[in-house]
Amino acid sequence: MDSDFQKNTFRGAKIEDVILEVEKLIQLCEEKTRNSQSLERQRFYEGMAVAYTTIALKLKGEVAYIEPKVMDELYHAAEKADPDSVQTAHVMTCSFCGRSKEEVGELALGPGVSICRECLTFAEEVLRANSSNV
Repeated sequence: MDSDFQKNTFRGAKIEDVILEVEKLIQLCEEKTRNSQSLERQRFYEGMAVAYTTIALKLKGEVAYIEPKVMDELYHAAEKADPDSVQTAHVMTCSFCGRSKEEVGELALGPGVSICRECLTFAEEVLRANSSNV
């Protein structure tokens, strides 16, 4: 990375300004995910959005760290996704545990992903536990 870019971006920047820049990057990645026709590009931008979101949460002091188990579950969900059904699979199954909508009931839908109530509750518990460790 260009050293002048790093100096201009982070030296003397207020943490709030850095958070705003990271949030802009999240939005850009989400937009690129929606507009990409390539599955590989969608996955790349989705991963970047997750990474930037993690950074934003850390900078805001909302989490102390992310459990390795959460990252493993994200990877496992992406690894087992069928490339031919990725566009609609998230409507029918939880992206984290892989259980069907029939098994878990209502799914919360996101851009290219979904999450069941049980996985969402687990994620909330992880975030709460991490924020209490600050």
